Amino acid sequence: MSNVDSSVRCGGMRRLARWLVRQYYPHIEVTNAERIPQTGPVLLCANHANALIDPVLIGITAIRPVRFMAKAPLFEISVLGPVMQAMGMVPAFRGSDDVRQVRRNIEGLNTGAKILVEGNAMGIFPEGKSTDASRLETIRSGAARMAVQAAEQGATGLKVVPIGITYEHKEKFRSSVLVRVAEPIDVDEWLKQREGDGRKAMRALTSELESRLRQVVVHLEEPQWEPWLDDLEVLVPPPKDGLQSPIRSLQQRKRIADAINHFLKTDRPRAELVADEIKAYRDSVRAAGLRIDSPVLSSRGLQTTFGLMRSFVWLWLLLVPAMLGTMHHLVPFVMVRTIASRLDQPGLQTVATHRIFVGVPIYLLWYASVAVWMIASRFQAWTIGAWLVAMPFVGVLALHYWRRARHAVQLLWHQLRVSVDHQRLKELRQQQTQLQQQLTEMAVEYK
Repeated sequence: MSNVDSSVRCGGMRRLARWLVRQYYPHIEVTNAERIPQTGPVLLCANHANALIDPVLIGITAIRPVRFMAKAPLFEISVLGPVMQAMGMVPAFRGSDDVRQVRRNIEGLNTGAKILVEGNAMGIFPEGKSTDASRLETIRSGAARMAVQAAEQGATGLKVVPIGITYEHKEKFRSSVLVRVAEPIDVDEWLKQREGDGRKAMRALTSELESRLRQVVVHLEEPQWEPWLDDLEVLVPPPKDGLQSPIRSLQQRKRIADAINHFLKTDRPRAELVADEIKAYRDSVRAAGLRIDSPVLSSRGLQTTFGLMRSFVWLWLLLVPAMLGTMHHLVPFVMVRTIASRLDQPGLQTVATHRIFVGVPIYLLWYASVAVWMIASRFQAWTIGAWLVAMPFVGVLALHYWRRARHAVQLLWHQLRVSVDHQRLKELRQQQTQLQQQLTEMAVEYK
């Protein structure tokens, strides 16, 4: 009975976690999800960019229940530890956390292998750490060791499935995520090709896993080129098709990163020459008080004017609901941002995780407090119900409203700056056009 209760609780927690992550990232695009077997043993291996959000996204992609390895120190956190244990997570003891515990990592890998032998799905992040960089870190041997061990112990039909996760803005509420599933690796076949030599198979599998992960993640061979990746996303916009704009942008980011790697390998002098020209353009734009993604650089004056007029009309029409949503959520919003920021580790890897874990209880308590206050103030029941149901939607509207307002004000400021120096704007546009022509030629060659 206790096992049944535990399974029910675990399933309930998984569903809740997946629902919460879908609210934080409403646009989750998954490609080739059918490559993940829905029965039998499978080891899911993904890049790691977003702390405890990544496991939930893998669960959403896989559909079936997945158990994960997570760094051991997380299990010692008073609130988080019991939840992770209840969800069946397995502690990984890393030397970077505690060198005295590193030998215990073999215990975690043994546990993972046993889970696979039982025919279940296991998840692991073979980089061994979470990172903000637009590249795949060196793949460690733990995933291959677990897979080979499980196969040798009877995990028939075991597949290793590489998964790449790309975030639009991983720290930003209501942004997008693109998940790509690579071609699975058949571990039985892998061992057979190496005549059952487990060590040889493990080394080769680690190398192959790294290669297939690089095919589905945004990976720069040389990390110092990341600033150019950001610029190129603006200068080489994604092709127009039926997909949502954020997803198109994420797919284009991957294509641009691959193109950078290609030209650095095949024609480095040309790549560096274009990079110098982009840097010069970037510096000129900044000197003019603009940003490289400012619409005034690519839109004509009339287009910009009409765009501004349209934005300010919408801002005016939505002002009242946006103000209501802002006032209702201001207190919990400030509390969540303040508390979560004190928990964040350096970089952006933990921002979304902490905002969700801190935000859920604070917002629930806030809504409960508002309900109690309205009841005490003798509001009618239908008024209370309508207010509490409407406010989450109005709150999301307010969030998008202020982002749109900031963008409109920024665009207006840029338009005012360039309106007093038309010659400078003309020069910047010519510089941009020349750059885009070169980049278009390179894009055609890359294809």
